Amino acid sequence: MPEVRKYLALTALGAHRETLTADLISAVEKRGCDIVECRLAPLGRQVTAALLIAGNWSALGKLESALPGLAEQLDLQLHYAHTENPDLAPDFRPYAAEVSAPQQSGLLGELVGFFHGQGARVVEITSQGYDSGYTGGAMCGVHIALQVPMTQHPQTLRESFMDLCDDLHADGMLDPIKS
Repeated sequence: MPEVRKYLALTALGAHRETLTADLISAVEKRGCDIVECRLAPLGRQVTAALLIAGNWSALGKLESALPGLAEQLDLQLHYAHTENPDLAPDFRPYAAEVSAPQQSGLLGELVGFFHGQGARVVEITSQGYDSGYTGGAMCGVHIALQVPMTQHPQTLRESFMDLCDDLHADGMLDPIKS
């Protein structure tokens, strides 16, 4: 009988230091768990990590018991929850939206609202502010991974998305993810 894998979603927040990533990953692997998904990013002078961890019930139990001590040892705020392997979405196509726009209040809300209105699932968002190298103006770059229903006509969705980008004074692209 194959071993049943269990899953734990873990988020961490702590002050940036050079060894933080290696220390966190090592602590998870030392307890016999695998990191299935990992997202690490700086947020100001902090670092945030989101991990999907897998292992048998014993390994996850060891890790879960060790988390309060690890939080103190690594000077992190840790939050976790048991979860399940993500469901596949056979009735959806993977798409990526890229947007570059002047920094403006409500931009992410407009983009997410648009895609939800189209029946698409927002899977992941990455947004980063930056200053334009040419004008010095405040800009925002947004990447959104989506699951678009198979019933949604790609050209119609793309045209509606481009109309939204025009309304937001943004440049945008919407393309299928080739995996």
